[in-house]
Amino acid sequence: MSQRITDSLEVLKLIRKIARQNPQMSACSWRREAVADVAASRDVEPNTIFAHLSGKNEPPHTLGARELDLRIKAWINDGSSDLEKWILLSCKNHDKNLVLQFFSNEQSTPLATDIEEPETTERQFVTTYRVLRDTALAREIKVDNNYKCQICGEGILLAEDKPYAEAHHVKPLGSPHNGPDHRDNIVCVCPNCHVKLDYGAIEIDQNRFENVLLPEFIRYHNKVIHKKTL
Repeated sequence: MSQRITDSLEVLKLIRKIARQNPQMSACSWRREAVADVAASRDVEPNTIFAHLSGKNEPPHTLGARELDLRIKAWINDGSSDLEKWILLSCKNHDKNLVLQFFSNEQSTPLATDIEEPETTERQFVTTYRVLRDTALAREIKVDNNYKCQICGEGILLAEDKPYAEAHHVKPLGSPHNGPDHRDNIVCVCPNCHVKLDYGAIEIDQNRFENVLLPEFIRYHNKVIHKKTL
């Protein structure tokens, strides 16, 4: 693989990681942070890595910073193939398969509705895009429900019969939802139902979430997350 493609794919992989952890940042910020990190790891100037990423050593297939950032943003947020197609234009034959494989593996996945959260919330990434919370309050909710999903009623046992469940904020934390982090807004769910809630695939029945005392949280999920017209 050419050095230009090696550097470019390393930067894009890091951009994907940074974007998933900091979706509120601009594409320009994602790119600059990733370029700086790769440059530091190779002990070269950031301009060298940026030149490889922007294609300045492969005329006429070059992009300015703004055009590059627009394609990065479209790739991250919408799964656009414009960035991939542009890189392939300046690829040598032996690099094309590696680029195609990279973009296939890094294909964009929609961000969950609760991906943004307060800085004080603990994060544990179990895939490259899911965020789980295991605060003392979340554990308390799980214990109250005997680690049983409040939607499907199923429980999960891990090794040594250790029960497992996940906590979900009915009205998500962080911008733009700004839901509260207290027990009246937290429910105990299994991973499958948690994914469905995060992506608005299902609406919520108030009868299943008896501990959610404020019906406005239920209405918010059904109208904004699930996008159900009430």
